[in-house]
Amino acid sequence: MFTIEELQVLLGALKILDIKGGDAKFIASLQTKLEQKIIRIQEEIKAGPPELQDKKEDKKPVKK
Repeated sequence: MFTIEELQVLLGALKILDIKGGDAKFIASLQTKLEQKIIRIQEEIKAGPPELQDKKEDKKPVKK
């Protein structure tokens, strides 16, 4: 799979690419998919490893 840095390079390349009319929808679709994948990876990184995610969810304040 691609690293987040590789995905960002690919997205940047698509943004500066000369696009002909017939390819515009396809390239726009690729850009959207890459942006969504980058966001998902960033969210996973922010959440931390799966084994720690469960512990974070359990730490809700207890009302007395």
